[in-house]
Amino acid sequence: LGAVLTDDRLTADIIADGIHTDPSMVKLFLNAKGPERAILITDAISATGMGEGKYKLGPLEVEVKDGRCEYQGRLAGSVLTLDRAIRNVMNFAEWKLQEAVRLASLNPAGLLGISGQKGTITADSDADLVVLTPMGEVGQTFIRGESGV
Repeated sequence: LGAVLTDDRLTADIIADGIHTDPSMVKLFLNAKGPERAILITDAISATGMGEGKYKLGPLEVEVKDGRCEYQGRLAGSVLTLDRAIRNVMNFAEWKLQEAVRLASLNPAGLLGISGQKGTITADSDADLVVLTPMGEVGQTFIRGESGV
């Protein structure tokens, strides 16, 4: 972990839900990697957005309660969404919205080598956009320039 956090040549990803990674460790991770080398991921399963209850994860029955997804008392994925991860970064590390959004857009697109199509707003991009409020809540989505929500 120390090598990943201190090597400026490496990007690293994090599940910033406060469950998989404690908020203080999220802040430490973000301070170490900075806005250019950190990437938000969710590890989200199909129960994401469904509320508390019991759900199937393949052959397993998992339970979602208090934002935790568990199988027999152990973590079994998450129900974290990227907009929630962005808000958590803003809260846990006191980052501005513009800094936090980069971790879910430009950085992963760059790592995947698709920054010409995704992660930026340019004439040649796909126009897949999420409009967030100043607090990081989803206001509207666009897929290929067409309004979704």
